[in-house]
Amino acid sequence: MNYQYWAKAANGKSVRGRKSAENEEELLEWIRDKGWVPINIVRTYETVARIGDSFGKNVDWKEVFDLSPKVKLRDKAIFIRQLSTMIAAGVPIGGALQILIEQTSQKRLKRVIRKIYTRVSSGSTLSSAIAEHPKFFDVLISSLIKSGEESGTLDSTLSQLATFIEDQEILKKKIISAMTYPAVVITIAVFVLGIMVVVVIPQFQKAFSSMNVELPKLTRMIFEFGTWAQNNWYYALGVIAFIVILINFLRKVPGLRIYIDTGILKVPVFGDILYKASLSRSFRTMSALLRSGVPVLKALEMAGEVASNSKIHSNFLMMRDAAAMGAPMNIVVKDRKLFPPMIAHMIAVGEETGRTDEMLQKISDWYDNELSEKIKRLSSVLEPIMVVLVGIIVGFMVLAIFLPIISAIQQFM
Repeated sequence: MNYQYWAKAANGKSVRGRKSAENEEELLEWIRDKGWVPINIVRTYETVARIGDSFGKNVDWKEVFDLSPKVKLRDKAIFIRQLSTMIAAGVPIGGALQILIEQTSQKRLKRVIRKIYTRVSSGSTLSSAIAEHPKFFDVLISSLIKSGEESGTLDSTLSQLATFIEDQEILKKKIISAMTYPAVVITIAVFVLGIMVVVVIPQFQKAFSSMNVELPKLTRMIFEFGTWAQNNWYYALGVIAFIVILINFLRKVPGLRIYIDTGILKVPVFGDILYKASLSRSFRTMSALLRSGVPVLKALEMAGEVASNSKIHSNFLMMRDAAAMGAPMNIVVKDRKLFPPMIAHMIAVGEETGRTDEMLQKISDWYDNELSEKIKRLSSVLEPIMVVLVGIIVGFMVLAIFLPIISAIQQFM
């Protein structure tokens, strides 16, 4: 696999480059052997290689052309929960997987479970079989299952993992609910505006031009806007599409993505929602990993990986490197301006009492509560604002149409 890396040399200079490695751990070891402090690692993909693979034997053509629904978090949680229950009841892993193949109605998941069953039947561990399907089960899931296998607590680990995925689903729904209402109102407003511009305004424009009525300034402005929109609407759509594509492209460029993601976190209201959601997910992940016996450094690395924002990801990587040098976690967190001071104090209490995993869980719960309150306040404020805005837009257009009519009536009286 190919990676791009950023690091700090002993003299303080920034170092960046590309290197092939079997995995991130191998690359990190190579960087540290150089005496550098790793800052960020991003996997890169060669376009030619990917095109070549599309004609090779490694491509699952059924998956490429599969139009069935994607595997949702809820489907994964149910699968893992049922697997945990059967293993706890004494059912062998292979037998449990066979039962789940028959019970699962989700086609994509059924196909993946069948492949996992084949690998387990041939002698592979459950964690290694699941790790072969990163598109469906990320590295966090396979790592937690591996910890459960090594500690002999696979059933309880799977149960905790199912709870963790269910919490992720709840968090995702909260974010979607925050975005849905504004999106729906804006869509309706744009639709109504489009109908008036394309259908209503041209009709009145023709009528007023035949009546030789002097049009008020507001009406002329609305008519001019309507004419411009009818002739140039595709330019506006093209600019919007270009901006969206450009942002998505730039976010895939490792050196630029961190700046874009930093800007996203600074967007009023919605940036704070994404910030709280990402930290809740990361701290909950770290809590689950530490509870399962995963080392702190690995837990910090994986907690950063689940963050949907590269700014937060890079902060967790820096925390991992500082912790590798012997710094207590609470001091490391305190040094990162991304986190409020309260987080460092809570982690310090957890380290002193030997219950860091529980404290991280409480931090995640706190961010969840903050997120819920933020969404409630946002909904209560946005609803009247959006209604008023739509009313003002429609009101201006109605006023622009009726002013000339009133003027015409007054002339004939």
